[in-house]
Amino acid sequence: MKVRSALATLDIGIGAVRRQGNNLVLQSRAGSSLETEITVSAAEVFQTIGRILVTPAGLLFVLGLPYFWLRQRLGRGDSLSTNDRNTQNDINKPW
Repeated sequence: MKVRSALATLDIGIGAVRRQGNNLVLQSRAGSSLETEITVSAAEVFQTIGRILVTPAGLLFVLGLPYFWLRQRLGRGDSLSTNDRNTQNDINKPW
């Protein structure tokens, strides 16, 4: 997943998922821009799922997910525009 903020653009992949009490803990996989551990409460997961499913764009994305995934696997319909790819500077990995 790509995380963009005013401070940096991070490319973080999910490597491990575990439950810790009432929380879901996501750990970044090797090769991510930053080694991270994200803790999400059960309430946040429920709220996020609800927010996605009640918006037209979110619902359309969920319903079209197999189509979008297949397009991405076949190399069509890249989510980044060519402009984003050409101007992106990864300040997190300057080497």
